[in-house]
Amino acid sequence: MSSGKPRPPASRTRWGLAVALALIAAPVAASSAGAATHHRRPPPPVVAVGQPAPGSLTSATALACADARHCWAVGLSPTGVAIDATFDGGATWRSEAPPAGLTVLAGVSCPARSNCLAVGAAGDAGAVAVTDDGGRTWGLGQDPSGAIALSALSCPAKDRCLALATDGSAWWAALSVDQGESWTREGDLPAGMVPASLACPGPTRCIAVGSTPSTPGRAAGAVALSTDGGATWAPVTLPTGVGILRAVACAAATCIAAGTPSTATTGLVAAPGQLVTSANGGASWTIVPRNLPDDAYGVACPEATVCLVVGTDWVGKDPPRPTGAILATLDGGRSWRAARLRYVPVGVAAVACPVVDRCLAAGGNVLVTVTLPVHPPPAPAPRAGIAGAH
Repeated sequence: MSSGKPRPPASRTRWGLAVALALIAAPVAASSAGAATHHRRPPPPVVAVGQPAPGSLTSATALACADARHCWAVGLSPTGVAIDATFDGGATWRSEAPPAGLTVLAGVSCPARSNCLAVGAAGDAGAVAVTDDGGRTWGLGQDPSGAIALSALSCPAKDRCLALATDGSAWWAALSVDQGESWTREGDLPAGMVPASLACPGPTRCIAVGSTPSTPGRAAGAVALSTDGGATWAPVTLPTGVGILRAVACAAATCIAAGTPSTATTGLVAAPGQLVTSANGGASWTIVPRNLPDDAYGVACPEATVCLVVGTDWVGKDPPRPTGAILATLDGGRSWRAARLRYVPVGVAAVACPVVDRCLAAGGNVLVTVTLPVHPPPAPAPRAGIAGAH
């Protein structure tokens, strides 16, 4: 099932999402002599194991990692917002105290283990939460002037963070070079576009995805591309049939966006999930020709050939029940496989992959560790010391 709103609360929400798939394995291969046949071994599984979130997190909305061990999940709580952190790669999590007054946290980015920014809203004003001590304390940064909300954030470096902000009538990019202490208004997004996600694979190239309203209750998928660090944005033509997009991720020039072919922005509409890919840094896009049972909400690509898509799968009827769905490709999108889920009873809204063989995901009040059967690159050999040096 799908909804047109860009940011789902993934637990008891009406958002559907997800992603299930048909695993295609070559069945039987004839031997060179033609007399004997054998079955290929099935590929090793992708395994996702969830655990209850600590504290008050009830609906995770975003997740980011500074490195393989340090990651933060943000979202909603019964009284406002929540921030959870792990310092051991997802084995355990702890609650952290967000600044008072925040009502929404929609995005988070952590360019270093000591530095994270999270964006959202505080009532009818935009809001930025900042930590420079690894999450021990969080304070309010300066929100972009005139913004009533911020929807997405990408910090490719400590001294460069780009956020998407709105005054209620238009969306624009806001740039901070001092870890959220001040913001400069950059270029406007294409007219009418409502962004849901932002990826900046480099200091100058950024891709925003979301939707553009077409008629009342309807919107078409939208992608905007900046090649000058957010100073200007240009709309990108999408293939026919692309619906509302909710997430984007890039590894070098390879990008993938996730969403639904549905264009409905209100109510619940039965529709499959949808993936579109780009091999040229977001300049052009192709629909992935696969039927995905429900919707997709989050995507991460630690390498150009390895990507993970997360969402919600609706099970049963009257009413359908949301469960988690996680889909992975390990060969650059030629094939996709569903993860084996262990305690992922709710929809999954966000994912981050700090290393190629392990990702962390979040949805509702559940935090998930995903193990991929990929060999990480070897660690660099230690440099030889110089005798007598101290």
